[in-house]
Amino acid sequence: MIQDLPTPLLRSLVAVVDCGSLAAAAGRMGRSESALSLQMSRLEDIAGQPLFDRDGRSLRLNQAGSRFLGHARAILDRIDAARADLGPSAARPVRVGIVQDFVGTVLSPVLAELRASEPAISLEIMIGGSTDLLRAMGEDRIDTALCVSELRGAGTRAFPMRWFGETGLLDNEVLPLVSVARPCPFLEAAEHALDAAGRAWRIAVVTPSLEGARVAVAAGLGVACRTVAGLGLRPLGEDCRLPPLPSIRYSVLERRQGRSPGDPSLASRLSARLALLAKDYTAPHGAAASGETLPREGSGDA
Repeated sequence: MIQDLPTPLLRSLVAVVDCGSLAAAAGRMGRSESALSLQMSRLEDIAGQPLFDRDGRSLRLNQAGSRFLGHARAILDRIDAARADLGPSAARPVRVGIVQDFVGTVLSPVLAELRASEPAISLEIMIGGSTDLLRAMGEDRIDTALCVSELRGAGTRAFPMRWFGETGLLDNEVLPLVSVARPCPFLEAAEHALDAAGRAWRIAVVTPSLEGARVAVAAGLGVACRTVAGLGLRPLGEDCRLPPLPSIRYSVLERRQGRSPGDPSLASRLSARLALLAKDYTAPHGAAASGETLPREGSGDA
């Protein structure tokens, strides 16, 4: 007799199929590829037969896996429907996670919109790094997340990374860096760019908060790699003698389907605000370069 089917395994299966690869699913679920691979193997053990045709690290559903996927989706749909049908007194709150970079410019106005349309709404808000948010989503602790993601879709926006700091620091033989604590995609990008350019560097300031990094940069303690939208300071010019940096992608991820078109979901509201922000800050010589005052964000890492 087949064993009970653990919900986390079913959610991982759906993620692997929807994302198209273990790597993409790992980012969405906040787990390693090896952990997801072990979960799929365990699911096959429970099912008593292979569910995938394996080609190296590639996974493709076989006929049994395709049938099993239909059952998995149906089970998860019924679980989510049961949660939604518990009634107003026991309704699950809207659970959202967001990186600190967008607390002020994206989350704050969206919460104002929600308060205006649903005064009695119940919210759970998680503010933290992308790794933590993806893990929380994979563990069913939040339903919507705005975080760093390699996914490419309608809800994904790219922001150019820039260098920030006092120009006098550029004359230092060893460049002092300011960063939030690891894991940090901005620190990784800065290290890679500087190493590729043969520029010596050292970590001068490490802080768990984005506000701490902002204060350290403003005080002249070091140079930081960040986005204008996140740090809220004027970046160094393109002639700053530091190597070019890539863009970073942020996505709004949603575990469950949104509401009807006339009642937009939290994810669609966040996506709309993120898109507006991206238009303001992706120009190479935008507001920050002209010296205009920039909005300040909450503290935290990406």
